[in-house]
Amino acid sequence: MLVTQGLVHHGYLAANPRFGSLPKVALAGILGFGLGKASYIRVCQSKFHSFEGQLRGAGFGPGHNRHCLLTCEECKTKHGLNKEGSSQPSTS
Repeated sequence: MLVTQGLVHHGYLAANPRFGSLPKVALAGILGFGLGKASYIRVCQSKFHSFEGQLRGAGFGPGHNRHCLLTCEECKTKHGLNKEGSSQPSTS
C-alpha cells in the first residue's frame, strides 16, 4: 500500500479525480492481503495435518462426539456411539 501511495504521489500512477489515491491504495491492500493468505495456506494445512491425531478427541474431524469433548464410556452409551467413534443424531 505504501509503494502504491508513493507511485501515485510521484506521478507514476494517475490519481482518481474524485477519490485521489484511495481506490488504488485500497486495491493494493486487498490484493496484498489475498496473496498473503494464499501463500500461507500450505503452511496452515501442514500444521493441521500434523495435529490430526491429537485433535480427533477434542471435537475435530468427522468422528468427533458433538455432545461433549470427552469420549468417556458413559457418553458413548448415552448418545449411541459405536466403537468406530461415529455418532448418530439423537432424536431428543
